[in-house]
Amino acid sequence: MTACTPHSHRSLLIAIALGGVQLMGLSSALAQYGASPTQTGLFFDDLRARQKAERAATNSGTRDGDVTYDYKSGVYRSNEEEGMGQRSTDYQAAREIARPSVRSGGAAYSARTVGDYTNYAGQYTSPTGFFAPTYVSDPFLNGRRNVKVGPINVGFGLYQGFEYNDNVNRSGTNPQSDVISTTLLNIDANYQVTQNNRLSISTAIGFDHYFDNPDLAPYGGGDFVLNVLPGSTIAFDIKAGPVFITVYNRTSVRPAVRNDFALTQNQVFGVFQNDTGVAANWRINSDWTLALNYMHSFADPLEEAEEGTVDAVNDSQNFGRTTDSLHGSLSYSPTGSWVAGVEGGITSLLYNGGFNNDGTLSNFGSFFVLPVGDTTYIRLAAGYQNFDFEDVRFAKGSTQFPRIGGIPLTNEDNNDLSDFYYGVTISNQLNSRVSQSLSFGHESSLNVTSNFITSDYINYGLSVIAWKGSRISLSGYYEDAEASGGAYAQDLSQYGLDFHVAHRLSSKISLGAGYHFGRTNSNAAGEFASFGNFDQHAFNFDLTYVLSPKCNVSLGYRYYITDVTSGAPGFNNQDFEQNRVILGVNYNF
Repeated sequence: MTACTPHSHRSLLIAIALGGVQLMGLSSALAQYGASPTQTGLFFDDLRARQKAERAATNSGTRDGDVTYDYKSGVYRSNEEEGMGQRSTDYQAAREIARPSVRSGGAAYSARTVGDYTNYAGQYTSPTGFFAPTYVSDPFLNGRRNVKVGPINVGFGLYQGFEYNDNVNRSGTNPQSDVISTTLLNIDANYQVTQNNRLSISTAIGFDHYFDNPDLAPYGGGDFVLNVLPGSTIAFDIKAGPVFITVYNRTSVRPAVRNDFALTQNQVFGVFQNDTGVAANWRINSDWTLALNYMHSFADPLEEAEEGTVDAVNDSQNFGRTTDSLHGSLSYSPTGSWVAGVEGGITSLLYNGGFNNDGTLSNFGSFFVLPVGDTTYIRLAAGYQNFDFEDVRFAKGSTQFPRIGGIPLTNEDNNDLSDFYYGVTISNQLNSRVSQSLSFGHESSLNVTSNFITSDYINYGLSVIAWKGSRISLSGYYEDAEASGGAYAQDLSQYGLDFHVAHRLSSKISLGAGYHFGRTNSNAAGEFASFGNFDQHAFNFDLTYVLSPKCNVSLGYRYYITDVTSGAPGFNNQDFEQNRVILGVNYNF
């Protein structure tokens, strides 16, 4: 083994910066690959991190996943590098309560991510990368065990949960309770075909069962609601000289929301999403690196939403779409002390129906990564976005958009985009106990009731190990968003705060408590848009007991309050409260 010189050490730090700045949970909330530069750039960061992990795995064989509790710092530390596709969990405990899910009363949806089917449209970044399922267990016990089956390395994790929810339909007038069972099997398997070829699968797949009110399930019959978590991927990695190639297929089956203002159950439905692509990372020489990715993606709603308090828009037309994207990133680092590069690409967009408009999306820009010492990283990105949509045709013999009974048949939006974008990410490790991150930017992405939506956003996170066995996490966000136009266009502003305290009482028992506050103010820019203002408060409490190094049991309580302060007729009666009690068992084989 060669010695690590100062220059090589600095080069290693830069490589980690390129592949890991956003892996630390610092980027903005997920938007859409191929439409949003944030999501597209995040993909290439995940790709570099994946290929770095694949290279290490090829050299070392299996990945163990053991963890050791460090009483000096008061946290569990992994005995290996973080799992492939994993981002830092420093802020996730605080942010988890704000992350929207189909059964929770949380509504901290991000306007700039509402059209994204690759992940849950929350204000914060997903805790896992593009090539890993969104499965988060107790943050103090995040290791995995491997099983050797011939030449195949297999990691299994099983989750079984039971939830009592006293208001599954999130109603202020007729709440419906239910007991719901959730079973998830996590599989992380790989097979080293040759020294330079590796086949892997990473997925979390399972079922929900609604015992009392199966009709309240977001899709399916309620007896068995299939879940394939976003990020579930089968991939074939190839090393051909200086080029790393990844051929992948990524699938998810999950609930989605009709828009970013989903307070009622009938705005939730199921979506099947599939991404197939091939990505390559070519180390041209010691200074230059080129990464390319082609992806074919389609999303199909599993059912149409029930008609009720929302406009009767057919979900297959409103959400079903196909995209073909080609994007690239060229980076230059001549000294190993900084990285500069250009990034961009083009996407063809085709909707299944005629409600939204087909189009061509493109962006081009540059980025700059600068380490400041060994504890601070700064990433800057800026450029130009262009969205060119087909125009909505007027009704035959008329100068008006087509309607039936006065209800629009299209989004009635003929606006295109020609605008700048920028994003800034700063991560800082103040000392061994305190870390913080800041990200802010301006960008546009696809919307579901207009052609696109433009947002200005800022996120901040702080993590502190205050005493042995503790972690205090604080996060906040602000977003101001404006839809491009049309009959259903909304303009809104949102801000919120998330606070969480976790304490490890012993090697067996840990406690956690958190609070979330969020405020959403929206205005109806379009004739048929909903509008209203509401506040949300959420409280959570968790108790985790480690039965063995492979198994833990958790008991959680969630309480949500939604207070509608003003709104259109029929909207201000959507105040509701919700209590959830969750008992879960995690077993890592």
